[in-house]
Amino acid sequence: MENIKKYKNTFIVTIIMCAIIIFSIIYNFYFHKNIRCIYNYTAQKSDDYEVLLKPNNFYETEILESGSYYAAKSIDNYIINLKYDFLGNKKANLEYDYNIDAYLVGIVKNEDNEDKEVWNRKFILKDNSHDKKDDIDKISINQQVKIDYAYYNNLARSYEKTYGITIESVLKVRLNILCNINLEENINKVEDFIELEIPITNTISEIKENYEKVTNGEIIQEQGNNRIKENIVYIIGGVIFIGLSTIMILIIIKYIKLKKQEFNGKLKHILKYYKDIIIIINKEPNLDNLKVINLCNFEDLVNLVEQTQRNILYYENASKKERKFFVIIDNYIYIYLLKDSL
Repeated sequence: MENIKKYKNTFIVTIIMCAIIIFSIIYNFYFHKNIRCIYNYTAQKSDDYEVLLKPNNFYETEILESGSYYAAKSIDNYIINLKYDFLGNKKANLEYDYNIDAYLVGIVKNEDNEDKEVWNRKFILKDNSHDKKDDIDKISINQQVKIDYAYYNNLARSYEKTYGITIESVLKVRLNILCNINLEENINKVEDFIELEIPITNTISEIKENYEKVTNGEIIQEQGNNRIKENIVYIIGGVIFIGLSTIMILIIIKYIKLKKQEFNGKLKHILKYYKDIIIIINKEPNLDNLKVINLCNFEDLVNLVEQTQRNILYYENASKKERKFFVIIDNYIYIYLLKDSL
């Protein structure tokens, strides 16, 4: 019984080890991703503008520089320059699109003093432009647009007059950039923008920049199944281990089966052909005052019975997986032990 448990434990441990190895291989080569950075880039964005004034008796110049406050009624037009510089850490094939649009947005404050949009209207200031350059590490985009302040102001005032409400209106001018970076036969998209917010209905105008001056990014590549070639030795080793473990398991199972058949077959033969001289007992004989002689063959026990006209006592010890056959002659007890070797 102890041997059987030992084989079973070995079997279970082997199965668990195989399962762990198979799971590790599947996870490592199919699910686990090796992440690496294949490209870094920096985008620098800037803007400047000029304010063109209406004829007046107050300013000595017709053009005001950026970065100041302006009386809204004095403004005729804005001339806005937007600049975008993209720099990668290595050369690649770059294909990019850009356009400029504007949104006239009507805003009110809610109870929490938060801006809520009432209406908006989109305007195309610059149609989409497309360019493609191979084996470069940088691109530059410089665009200029003219904003007719009076046109947007009149439109916003018309909305207020039509619906009988007073709202704050702003014009959001935005340069949109979409860059496709072709790396290692993969196309990676980078989207960016420059946005300026121009007050339209305020009495004092100050342009707000709604973008980050510098953005940094990286392109990450996940490597999965292609790592198999790099780890072929481990794969082969795992397959060999699993194969050998399977063979070992099959051998153990076969060995246990054969041993069990051998034991059961021999016991069945004895009980069938010698049943006339065998007496089954439920308690092992008391060996005190008896001289014990162990026999190696059951046939020796049969010869003693034939010579002395005695019976064979048969005792089954199920807990120890063994069968005992006795012949008692005077002060001697002859024992043949049939034992399950497992």
